[in-house]
Amino acid sequence: MGVQIKGGKSPPRNSPCPCGSGLKFKYCHGDELKREVCNRVANEKMVQLIREEQKRQGLVPRNFKCNSCEHTFDVPEKSVTTGRGMCPECNSVEIERIEKIAEEL
Repeated sequence: MGVQIKGGKSPPRNSPCPCGSGLKFKYCHGDELKREVCNRVANEKMVQLIREEQKRQGLVPRNFKCNSCEHTFDVPEKSVTTGRGMCPECNSVEIERIEKIAEEL
């Protein structure tokens, strides 16, 4: 992940970084620590995007359903005022756990 350099050559240290940050290469992806951090953040973001796509395609089971808006979701958000779980779409506390039948799993 991170910045892919065409032709496998790094740009000169004082030229702009190919990532488009506006910084010189030596202060951006030319710095080993910053490059490692960028790769870690990019990997974390990629895992998040893959998880969202799996959810969208129904590959990850949803555990809760909102009785108000019919939205299904994994984990309810916590209400600041009541401390109860609530729907992330409509903020209703009228949610229920969906029980999966063994044959569906």
